[in-house]
Order: sequence, then C-alpha cells, then structure tokens
Amino acid sequence: MSDHEDTDDRPDLPATSWAVLGILSFDTELSGYDVKQWADQSLAYFYWAPSQSQIYTELRRLEGLGLAESRVEQTHAAKSRRLYGITDRGRRNMRRWSDEIPAEPVVLKHSHILRLWAAHNGDLDRLRESLAAYRDEALRTADEAAAHARGAQREDAWRFSGVALEWSERFSRDEAARIDWLIERLSGMR
Repeated sequence: MSDHEDTDDRPDLPATSWAVLGILSFDTELSGYDVKQWADQSLAYFYWAPSQSQIYTELRRLEGLGLAESRVEQTHAAKSRRLYGITDRGRRNMRRWSDEIPAEPVVLKHSHILRLWAAHNGDLDRLRESLAAYRDEALRTADEAAAHARGAQREDAWRFSGVALEWSERFSRDEAARIDWLIERLSGMR
C-alpha cells in the first residue's frame, strides 16, 4: 500500500492526538507515563504538554482508530504496564498530517501583557515584580530547552526535535529580552 492510499480514511484529530502520535513515531514503545515525560521534555517548550489524563485519553483514541497499538508488559509478578507503539497506518497518517494538513494559526494569549494592558487598575510596582519573575522563568526555560536540545543530539532520529528545542531556547531568551525592554519602558511611568 502506498503512503497516500486510503486518503478518505484520514482521521480528523485534535492537535493533542497528533502530538501523542508524533511521540510514538520515534519507534520506541512507551507507556502513558513515558509519553508524558517525552512531552514534558520536548513539546512543553514550544507547544504545550498535555496532562497525564489527556495522554491516556489520546492513547485510547489512537488505538481505537488503529493508529497505535498496545501490549501489556509484565514488569513484576504483581505489576504490569501497557506499552504503546505506532502502527503502519499511524505512520502513514502522521506523514499526511506533517505534509498535507495546514498548520493551525498561532494564537497569542499572553496573560502578562493582558495585565499590562489593564495596568491602570493595579499597582505598577507589583506588575514590574511579576514581569521580572516571568523574565527569570523564561531564562530558566531557555536553559532547560538548551539542555534537552543537547540531549537530542545523542540520537539521529531526534535531530528535528533538537532543532525545535533550539528554537524554543531562542524564543525564551528573546522573550526575556522583550520583558527586560518592557520593564525598562515602564521604569519612568507611574
């Protein structure tokens, strides 16, 4: 079967489904817990990391659609875990999603800027403190993304994930610089 057969079979999935299927596309069987760890160490830096309950919901959905499959692995006498992997159909659909489905528009919902917009209602010093804390968090995020990007260099299959994490590092450092500019801009205002 070619990669473009059964195009009318392409499921209409939410972004969370594609993200979870994308994690499974690295050819490693993963438990739901493992999927969450991968999401926290990659997706969270440029998209968002779904909650554990969302991940299990998506894994069941993907399995029900035949895009993923699972098996139970007995880890100890009384303990087991369910491992998920991508199917050939899942891989074909992942390719179609990557190549054919237009990306959703980026929507900016910046709660700190919303507070700035309404700053005439509050305490400007508190706003500056909140912005400084946000800047510091952006720098921590940049450092974490950089560390994960370096880790992605260990595996050739992770090369594109590594570039996405490098982008995330730059984005967070740029965000910190914008917040520094904003704090400076607010310094003469009352």
